Amino acid sequence: MEPLGERLRHYRRKAGKTLLEVASEAGLSVGFLSQAERNLSGVSLSSLANIAKALDVPLRLLVDQPEQRSPDSHAGQRRRYSTIDRGQTYERLSSSFSGSQINAVKMCLPVGYVSESVTHDGDEFVYVLSGNVSYCVAGIDYPLQGGDSLHFDGRQQHFLANTGATPAEVVSVGTLAIFDDAKDG
Repeated sequence: MEPLGERLRHYRRKAGKTLLEVASEAGLSVGFLSQAERNLSGVSLSSLANIAKALDVPLRLLVDQPEQRSPDSHAGQRRRYSTIDRGQTYERLSSSFSGSQINAVKMCLPVGYVSESVTHDGDEFVYVLSGNVSYCVAGIDYPLQGGDSLHFDGRQQHFLANTGATPAEVVSVGTLAIFDDAKDG
């Protein structure tokens, strides 16, 4: 698959939309979207889902995510993936089936990681496995460490930062459709 930035630009141009139009529809800044198209910035799955919606394309065209057909998922057997060659990585934890509403990923956040600020439909619940992170939701900082959790409305402006001296691992569960593979009944 070609680099994410090239895919973003290709589908934006194919949709006949400007950076401003896509950024506005996705709830992102034009500068951030421009950096993403030039592969200068990592993009969270939440932002990619918003961009895919703005471009009216399936998310799987923008990011190569592993399918999870089986309802069980085992440590050491999941494929890690990323939205860019540097930055956060993900492991898919949930499967898709007809009527499923939640999507779960394990995120590994490198030291110094700071996500873009985003809004999206649905609930988001996070549980910190290890490390120190801070979620800023609607202007309020929530410092979290291993064993801590946070549940919030994704429609509120929010971003995430690894505030510790080591990589952080976080499980994120939400109702935003970040997986769009075929759903079996």
